[in-house]
Amino acid sequence: MANEATLEQPITGLNEREQAFLETARRLFAENTDWFEFESFVFGMQSPVFAKTRSHRNILEHPLYRALTDMWLELGVRQGMVKDDSRGSSQGSR
Repeated sequence: MANEATLEQPITGLNEREQAFLETARRLFAENTDWFEFESFVFGMQSPVFAKTRSHRNILEHPLYRALTDMWLELGVRQGMVKDDSRGSSQGSR
């Protein structure tokens, strides 16, 4: 799930627009924004991770996509929308 590197450390290889987008996503994550709203923001058409010049593989390997996915999943766990088997929870997702 979201680790310190995702939340606090600089992520290398991002351009200025991607870095600004990441900072906004980090703020929304820290504010515990509704999971669906966060998803719409980070994976919507405005997200710089989906630049027209990137292939599917490039997107999946891009550091911004990985950071956003980490935050999205952690937020889902926090809000009870995603089950985290690694935490030993016996409850299913809601």
